[in-house]
Amino acid sequence: MDKFDEAIIEFNKYAKQFDFNNENIKRKYKHTFRVVEYAINIAKSENLNEHDVYLASVCALLHDIARFKQETEFGTYIDKLSFDHGDIGFEILLENNYIEKYVYKDIDKKIVLKAVKNHNKFEVESGLTKKEMFFAKLVRDADKLDIMDLQGNEILDNDYNIPYEVFNAIVEQRLVVRDGKKESDIKRVFITLNFIFDINFKKSMEIINEKNLINKKIQCLEGKIDNNKIEVIKNKILTFHKNWY
Repeated sequence: MDKFDEAIIEFNKYAKQFDFNNENIKRKYKHTFRVVEYAINIAKSENLNEHDVYLASVCALLHDIARFKQETEFGTYIDKLSFDHGDIGFEILLENNYIEKYVYKDIDKKIVLKAVKNHNKFEVESGLTKKEMFFAKLVRDADKLDIMDLQGNEILDNDYNIPYEVFNAIVEQRLVVRDGKKESDIKRVFITLNFIFDINFKKSMEIINEKNLINKKIQCLEGKIDNNKIEVIKNKILTFHKNWY
């Protein structure tokens, strides 16, 4: 049994305290391990040593640890209606020094804690060390990749109103703040397209290309909104993507 297998055992002990008959609990559990895979792929692409690949995997494993409590206590994953799951995840890991189940060096603890705390924020907090920032951004990428892959891929609700706050953010090639309100299917397409403006690693961009994520989402918009606006979105995103390299 390797070190990460032991980490998974500890994580499962925590997770299994919650009701796995709840589909939302199971969904977040599965999301966690997909994010782990993305994080490991990114870490290896950056030629990290074995210890740092392990650190990346632990950051990803723990990034959504507060989601189980959130769904159980509030019946929602909307932070504005419950709590900031990055901040509460940070607190859970500190409680009874739970983080020592995964890492024991102070420098590693801080890396994991900062990655968990910052993975869901609009931007990473200032004042982090270079290594703390690296892992925080790595987990943010891994998390976004899974969301981009599985969300915003169909429009079924017949609400074709363009969410102009997100449309304008795409035109301006910047990340938009999610308002926490109920999102129409078309808004979710726009939101997940908008994620590309906060991607940090070459491997992440390669995965977006391999999975054809941008084109799949743009195709969802065809026939639903004005073709001229689709062309604007496509050109802004593809130009940004090309210039990113």
